[in-house]
Amino acid sequence: MRRRLLALAAFCAIVVVGRVAFDASRNFQDGFRFEAAGEYHEAAVRYGRAIHAYLPLLPVPHRASERLVELAEEAERRGDPAEARFCWEELRSGWLAVRSAWQPGGRWIERADDGIAAILLADPAAAWPDPSLAAPQREATVRAALDAREDPKTSWVLVMGLGWALWLGAAVAAVARGIPADDDAPLRWPEIRRWALISVAGYAVWLLGLALA
Repeated sequence: MRRRLLALAAFCAIVVVGRVAFDASRNFQDGFRFEAAGEYHEAAVRYGRAIHAYLPLLPVPHRASERLVELAEEAERRGDPAEARFCWEELRSGWLAVRSAWQPGGRWIERADDGIAAILLADPAAAWPDPSLAAPQREATVRAALDAREDPKTSWVLVMGLGWALWLGAAVAAVARGIPADDDAPLRWPEIRRWALISVAGYAVWLLGLALA
């Protein structure tokens, strides 16, 4: 029974990791094809999606980040600040979207902040930050706005993790303990109901953590 549970858990983990890695690679390759065809905006969109498919030790999001930096800098050289800002924002939002109890991609976020700040401060027609302010004050205003992001609360992220573990773990236990190995044996409905209730409770805890994180 324990071997079956471990095998099932390993299979589920492989499926999840494989799907995320596949999505990251597919979006990166799509972005590369768009970039080669000169469709730089669409390429930036796909690279941003590749970052969203983040897994620790997976190199694809970092490779996509490198391409977004190159696209942003190339747009600046072309004199297209709007497209450059879009690339920087894709880079920044991509990494911010995958934060949990920690924030991966900190150096990419800092690079994007620098790029966005430079574009905002160099725009002579911008009404924000207040053009009447001195240059250091204008930069401080932009930096404060970029830094004022709502990071998730670590305690509620941990609650999400607990709920997720209960939700899936209890579902596996309901199958393993409620369905006998012998095909002729009856289903163990008390075990199924008990673990199903725990699974539903875990799902509720996960939703609560998701809402309050």
